[in-house]
Amino acid sequence: MNGPARWTPRLIIAIAVIHTVFAFVVKPDVWADIAGAGVVAGIDGVPEREAALWFVYAGIGFLALGTLAARSVRATGRVPRQVAVYLLVIGGTMIVVDPASGGWLVLAAGLLAAWSRRAPHRPAGAQAAPDRTEPVTP
Repeated sequence: MNGPARWTPRLIIAIAVIHTVFAFVVKPDVWADIAGAGVVAGIDGVPEREAALWFVYAGIGFLALGTLAARSVRATGRVPRQVAVYLLVIGGTMIVVDPASGGWLVLAAGLLAAWSRRAPHRPAGAQAAPDRTEPVTP
């Protein structure tokens, strides 16, 4: 496993944590409003409540993507190509729609994932080939 492959899942999981924490820290009053509205149908079309909820759901989605990538890196030594593509698409479109967003961090994770696929890799449990200093005879 190469360095970029090892760090890509960690970065994705960090994005998940940032996303989820942001939802609770930046707008803590929103969650009180949702609870005050009775939770069930507590969003009630209020944009701030919708945004907070989607931040949490996006955080969960990034966490799923990051843990999937981590499992794949442990098993194969590589980040799945789809993970790189998903992150590039999400980050790229976020930057176009809202250049002052966290899309830059998501795009960076996608570029790291794509770069990690180009570097040499070896599954986490695999050992390097022995160094043969003498000729092999049949």
